[in-house]
Amino acid sequence: MKTLDQFKSLSAPAKNFSFNSRPSMDSTTSGSFANLKITAEKLVKEQASVKTDLEMANTKLKKSLEHIHVLEDKLQNAFNENAKLKVKQKEDEKLWKGLESKFSSTKTLCDQLTETLQHLAGQVQDAEKDKEFFEGKLSASSNSIDNLNQQLNDLSLKLGSAEETIRTRERELQELEIKKEEREKIYTEELRQTAILIEEKDAMLKKFEAIVAANRLATEDLNSKLEEMNHELRLKGDKINSLVIAQEKLVKEKSDHQSRSNDFANRLAMSLQEIKNLEGFLHVLAAQLVELDKQSLTFTTKFDQLNSLYDSCFKLAQQERELAVKHVQRQYDQLHDQFLSVKSEKDAMKLANMELNDKIIELQKSQESIMAQLSEECQSAKERIQSLESEAQTLMSKKKETELLVSKLEEKIDTLSEGSRSSENKMQDLLLKISALEIENKDNAERLQSKTQRKEEEIDALRKENEKHEQHLDSLEKQVCQLHSFLEEKEQLIVQYKEREKKLEDQITENQASLTAAENLRDTAKFCSLQIDHFICYVLSKIYALLLILRNLDCSTLQEDRQRALLQLQWKVMSDKPQEDPEVNSKKKEYSVSSVKMRAPVGAKRSHNSLGNSQNEKKDSLCLKATQTPVTKLLKKVETPNSGSVMAIPKHHKKVTHHEYEVETNNGRTITKRRKTKSTVMFEDPRKHGRTNTPKARTPRSVAKGLKREGQSHPSTIDDLFLEGSLNPYADDPYAFG
Repeated sequence: MKTLDQFKSLSAPAKNFSFNSRPSMDSTTSGSFANLKITAEKLVKEQASVKTDLEMANTKLKKSLEHIHVLEDKLQNAFNENAKLKVKQKEDEKLWKGLESKFSSTKTLCDQLTETLQHLAGQVQDAEKDKEFFEGKLSASSNSIDNLNQQLNDLSLKLGSAEETIRTRERELQELEIKKEEREKIYTEELRQTAILIEEKDAMLKKFEAIVAANRLATEDLNSKLEEMNHELRLKGDKINSLVIAQEKLVKEKSDHQSRSNDFANRLAMSLQEIKNLEGFLHVLAAQLVELDKQSLTFTTKFDQLNSLYDSCFKLAQQERELAVKHVQRQYDQLHDQFLSVKSEKDAMKLANMELNDKIIELQKSQESIMAQLSEECQSAKERIQSLESEAQTLMSKKKETELLVSKLEEKIDTLSEGSRSSENKMQDLLLKISALEIENKDNAERLQSKTQRKEEEIDALRKENEKHEQHLDSLEKQVCQLHSFLEEKEQLIVQYKEREKKLEDQITENQASLTAAENLRDTAKFCSLQIDHFICYVLSKIYALLLILRNLDCSTLQEDRQRALLQLQWKVMSDKPQEDPEVNSKKKEYSVSSVKMRAPVGAKRSHNSLGNSQNEKKDSLCLKATQTPVTKLLKKVETPNSGSVMAIPKHHKKVTHHEYEVETNNGRTITKRRKTKSTVMFEDPRKHGRTNTPKARTPRSVAKGLKREGQSHPSTIDDLFLEGSLNPYADDPYAFG
């Protein structure tokens, strides 16, 4: 517009004089128009390239969003797995509470058993004081005690092995702590990388500030040049309106520059806010690290408690340790496989993050290329402005030349005026010619005005296109800023996802540790219950053995009493005093009755009431047989030459008058039958036909079956302790026998 205004100002005074300068002016305007067309085509091509770059960026953003959705799905799956693990942990806690209740019940049982054992020990001590005959059997019990001591030594060795396993576990914990420190180092390195990125962003902001300052200096230089031009153009009053219009346009451009500078200031403020947000995020991370330290301390305390419980339980059970170790190894293999799968997923996440970083770098490169193109366009605009200024200078030089020509022409006109006075006819002809020339000048001026108007319209259209391109570039810059903000948000999301992954890994490790501890406790509880069962069975077998010993003692006392009675009878027969026979018979009857009374409780403890009655009948029959034998037969037995003493009487070679034998019926009872024989009568050894029950190792199942068969008629024994619901630890135990 400046060049056009100068052209108009030059065309007004040179209308009547200069005719040879028209072709040069047309050539200059056509060259500038061609340059403008070339620049417009370049701008269109650049716009198309920028559009393609934006489309590529949009496709990359869509891919990244899809990847983020996949990551969110994985996180949801991880949360679901954590919920399942929590449910399993609650179930294990319930089982542990049940086991604790069972342990309490078993403790009460053990206390009652210890009381009964103390009572029995008192009875055994009394029996030892009365009779020293069973010292050999006590030596056997001492051997059993030695065996128990050996078992205790074996248990101590197993405790040593358990301590070694605990040490190995402590070493594993130390290795886990080392891994934790390595992860903390990795986290610090990531923080350093984020700080480096922040510094790079600060450097970019400084570069942008330098570019803004350079633009301001350029605008100030342009303003100074415009002011100089205004001073030069103030001398000309005809061009004031055009200069005012130009000044208004310059003011608008200044306002645009100021708005852009304000936009840059707003962007700087936004970047400062983002830096503050990052600082807040770092504080939040520090707080989370403190919380993690607290959780680790609580975990160590809980682990110490579990160790104490494990030691207390491990002292009771030490036999099936190998099976527990195999189970733990299987679980460790499963956990190792899970860890490898999680590690592979983490590597995939890292690869995805690397791809996103590469995409960010490509976008930054495209932004730098766009900035370079903008700088080149600015340089081309500066060159155009300089070319226009050079054209204005040439026009000014031409104006000076035309002014010189006008002065020369005025001198010539003066000379011609002197000649015109002499020839008025020639002047009239010249006036006619001048009028014709003026008409031609008017026509030429109108043509020039029409051409200038067309060029002005074309220049306005080009300016509008330039404004559109500038607006489009502003929109592109805004989109680039939005992309930067989106990428920063994406980086923050990636960091958050990493933190969540770390938290999930920590939770998974804690849950796995708690599960392993719970499973170990479950195995130890099962093992303890089995050991308690074996211990109870062992104690019951000992009790029954002691009862058998007491029964054998009673039987031996009864046999001694019988032998004494027989000896007394034999001595009475040998003394040939038949007057005392009724007394002997009465004594034997009393003895038979007393022996029945003495043996009745022992038989009741051993078997049913029916068996006790049958045994009493046997004893009565034996005593009656002894009373019914004649004295002469007894004397014959005494006078045999082989009998050197009374105790040398044979016991197993004489037949019995009533041969007795037992027959078992379908109901499980035994019935005694008699068969008469013709021979002498002699008391046989009662140990020949008496049955001695061998002690059997009883289990809770056999005890319960025996209690069901005996019913209410069976006398109360130690087994009745297990009939009560409060003292039975195996009523609700799913892991007990049966």
